[in-house]
Amino acid sequence: MTYINATTIAQALGALREQKGKARVIAGGTDLYLQQLPEILVDISGIDKMRQIQITGEILELGSGITHAQTFASSLLQERATCLSEACSYVGSPQIRNLGTLGGNVVNAAPAADAAVGLVTMDARAILVDCEGGNKEAPLEELYQGYNRTTLDNSREILMALKFTVHHPGEGSSYQRFSSRKSLSLPIVSVGAWAKVKDKQISGVRLVAAPLNPSPTRLRRVEKELEGAFASPETYRKAGELAREEAVTRDSPLRGSGEYRRHLVGVGVERALREAVYRAMGIPSEEKAGDYYQ
Repeated sequence: MTYINATTIAQALGALREQKGKARVIAGGTDLYLQQLPEILVDISGIDKMRQIQITGEILELGSGITHAQTFASSLLQERATCLSEACSYVGSPQIRNLGTLGGNVVNAAPAADAAVGLVTMDARAILVDCEGGNKEAPLEELYQGYNRTTLDNSREILMALKFTVHHPGEGSSYQRFSSRKSLSLPIVSVGAWAKVKDKQISGVRLVAAPLNPSPTRLRRVEKELEGAFASPETYRKAGELAREEAVTRDSPLRGSGEYRRHLVGVGVERALREAVYRAMGIPSEEKAGDYYQ
């Protein structure tokens, strides 16, 4: 096996071009080493530009080489992209979080990937470059082609960065996860919620659940029903009921029956939406929420 340690984007793209489809990009490698290794690896983990967090106005751009540990530790992300920060805190173990990257979580295209749910909840877009000098930007959801399959060809393309609009005042988000144990376990169900609240009404909402399909799944019918709804416990419960109706799940020997997982989708939506609204409204805790609904 040939190993190429790229220190610049140009060097990495040049190596891919020279190897004519035989090379494959590697960053943290926490998933790649569980698969059949290619003949040639191009390691991009040492490219500084791909490990940066940049904010320009309302737009936050994350280099795809940023690790889960960095994402969780960032005070900026904790405050202005909360669901993504929370999602990354659940990934694997400390060792895996220190090596695994946001880009790898997306490119591996695992349907239960925590960071991917957080990114779709934030309505993230992917920035890609190829070894022929081309570049493009696309919604993150468009990178999924099937279970553990991506539209990105990492023998000639690199996922450079992920970008999205950060929380404004009156906006909040949350990530909820159900698993068989607290660490080193894939989720049975995970849910991300983003909400915009004005005058105690939900004026914008995104709800994402996984693993229901090959990619993190927007619950668009529930979102539509919530537009303009009053922020209240009744609304959160109703959202959970609608989510159970919309979610399409199957029996899984690893994650339980489809009926059980639909139930968890509803519980997750209710909790995530409630927490996202609390954060949007500046409510400090469940115990102090009552006064805000008066």
